[in-house]
Amino acid sequence: MDGVKFNGDPLGESLYTILSVSFPKTEKSEMILFNLDIGNICASGGSACTSGADQGSHVIRAINNNPNQVAVRFSFSKYNNKEEIDAVVEKLKELI
Repeated sequence: MDGVKFNGDPLGESLYTILSVSFPKTEKSEMILFNLDIGNICASGGSACTSGADQGSHVIRAINNNPNQVAVRFSFSKYNNKEEIDAVVEKLKELI
């Protein structure tokens, strides 16, 4: 997807169960968390440091200081499978 940026350590030293992604800010991406939730996909905005806050994440700003992007955080466990990940990717393609 054009304009998508992965937040975190580019050398892979990040926590492997968390994926933070920034999407270009559009009318559709502003509602991405709401629409993922409707599709039974659990995701969070920003970073864990600001869960429940109504302002932007200072962590995401430090990593990717681009106000024209919307950050979404996905968490994974050993119970997730390839089909679930493929379904999330397909839903994101539909939403973005």
